[in-house]
Order: sequence, then structure tokens, then C-alpha cells
Amino acid sequence: MFHPDLRLLRSFVTVAAEGSVTRAAELLHLTQPTVSGQLKELEQAVEHVLFHRTTRSISLSPAGKKLLPAAQRVIAEAEALRDLVEAMQGSGRTQFRLGAALYTLEIPEKAALIDAFSMRHPGIGFTIDNRLQSAQIPDMLGERLDVALLLGLNAPHAADARGDEITPIFNETQYPDTFERVILRRQPMSLLVPCDSELAEQDIIARSQLNGLSVAILNREHGKAISDPLEAFFVESGAELVIPAEGNALAVERYAAQHGICGIGTGWFSPPAALVSRPVEGLDLYLDFAVVLGPGANHAARQFFNFARKWQAARDGAAIAA
Repeated sequence: MFHPDLRLLRSFVTVAAEGSVTRAAELLHLTQPTVSGQLKELEQAVEHVLFHRTTRSISLSPAGKKLLPAAQRVIAEAEALRDLVEAMQGSGRTQFRLGAALYTLEIPEKAALIDAFSMRHPGIGFTIDNRLQSAQIPDMLGERLDVALLLGLNAPHAADARGDEITPIFNETQYPDTFERVILRRQPMSLLVPCDSELAEQDIIARSQLNGLSVAILNREHGKAISDPLEAFFVESGAELVIPAEGNALAVERYAAQHGICGIGTGWFSPPAALVSRPVEGLDLYLDFAVVLGPGANHAARQFFNFARKWQAARDGAAIAA
């Protein structure tokens, strides 16, 4: 007799949707051999081949196509049951874990959203994790942190040099694009220039003026989605890049001010008094501040996430009306 196993069904449905065992493994936060083994176990249980496999592709067999809709319904019902039970349980209903790095204290949307949620849902409590985002993101993947307020970009999974392995990439300002998110604000990057320089007198800095200019830049620990296009833009413009020993955004700004040179401004923090922010022609890079939902978020965290979605939609509507 066949007894549905949610683990096996979830791997089956994910592989069918992605057309790739490797990609499905990353989305499920499992190893590729584990997912392959689960598919084999499910095929043995139903006594049918569910996928046609080649060295380059995988596709559903007729039996797989027949099984897929039922498997999707079972998973959907299981998730609905989980939400119902969590809503009934005190811990699932009234407590969740929220990540917010200490440096987000200066971002007004953080306090505004948390205060609005607390007033609307006084019976739901939460604890705030102030660690760096590079420590929070692995905990979200491991389902030890429910939801987080993250400053940065969501990045797609990237193929390695062989082109056949896909790995998630995350660090201080970069997190997997498999996470659901609500963008609270998008802030463009700019160039911080000394107040006494000729560049400070301009509303927009022409790209040609970057030639030969010393620019303190963020280090590569911020992730390829940010560091690569940023470095490429300034190198191609003829700028001389300076990477300080401490390469976070605030440290870069301090370094530029101390040495009287230009530096990258993320736009999220007030620059030092000696520098002024100016947009640069053709520099179309930005960082988002977003509410990001972890894959293992409980019912209370989902309530916070859904509240954030509606809260932001109301803010967007108000901005359009104004």
C-alpha cells in the first residue's frame, strides 16, 4: 500500500517545476544526491518511472505527468494544515524571530514598520536578531530565523566554471532570490566627493570626469551582484580604485573623508561632513531595504510579512496620490 511521504512528493514537484535536480536541490536546501535518492525512492514506491533522464535534461514521463497534479494538491493541503495548526498553537501564533542588523537602526522604515505592526497586532511578540546579515541569511536557510529586514540585493543562483553545478550566493548585502520579499525602499548609489572639490559644485558628475579620479570602493565581501558591476563601471571610466582595509559602506565613507578622495555612497547613511553626495552619469546601481521571508517562517512571521506587504502598498499609494 502506498503511503504519501511529503519529503518525496516535495522533491518530485520541485524537480518537475525546475526541470533540474540540481536547481531543485538548492531550492529545497538539500544536496543533489539526496534529491536524486528521494526521486528513486518515490519511483520505487509508485512502481513507475516518473522522469525521463538524459545527461543534459530531465522531463516528466507519462506516469509523472499523471501523478504531478495530485502531488501538488497534497503539498498544498499539507501547507494549509501546517498554517492552521500554527494558528491554533500559542507559540506559532504569538512569537517569531526577526533579523535586523544593528546598522539598520538609522533606516526610518525599520522603526516605522515595526511600530505599525506592534500597534496593529499587540498580541504577537518577536525577538530581534542584530547580528550582521551574513550570519542571519544562513540561519534563514536553516529555518532558525523566520524573517529579516535586509539591506542589499536578492541574487540568482550562479553556475560554476563547469556550468553544471548551481550554488546559492549570499553574504552581507546579497541573499538568494528564492526568498519572498517586500521592498520598502530602493536607494541608488552615488559618488561622495570632497566638499571643496570642483565636482561638488555639479548637480550630476559626467562619466568622463571619473578618468584618473581616486575612488574608495566597497570590498568584494558585498557580493558579485554589487561589487562586479560597481568595479567594472569605475574601471571602464578610468578611475583608480582604492580598497580600504575595512571595506564596508560606513568605513569606505570614513576613509574617503580622511584621505580627501572620492568614495562610493550607498545612499543609506548620512555621509561625513567633509563629503557631499552626487549622482554619476550612467551609474545605475542601487541597494534595496526589504522584508525577506525565510522558507521555514512560522504563522506569526507570515502575519508580519503580509502586514508589511499591505503597509508598503498603502505607502506606495499615498506617494502616487501626493
